[in-house]
Amino acid sequence: MQLEDVLYGMKRPKILLQAAKIGLKTYSRNRVLKHLFKAQKIPQPMQVIKQLMINEMTLEKARKSGSAAYDMKIHIQIMTALLQEICLLPKKP
Repeated sequence: MQLEDVLYGMKRPKILLQAAKIGLKTYSRNRVLKHLFKAQKIPQPMQVIKQLMINEMTLEKARKSGSAAYDMKIHIQIMTALLQEICLLPKKP
């Protein structure tokens, strides 16, 4: 199974995805990824996607379990970053 298949097959609340899509309008890759990864140098899109997926799955588990540690704002930021990074992947012929 390809990474893209996993990304497109994710089942998330519609409002979470809508918020992430709205976030694309003002998305700044350098600013957001430096903030999320606490790093000065940003890796290539595929590496970023893998790390974002790990973070997103952790947040999704927290959301589903009703954990007090769940942060919707961070979840939206990660979903927005995932959507943008997918756009940066080379297109399949």
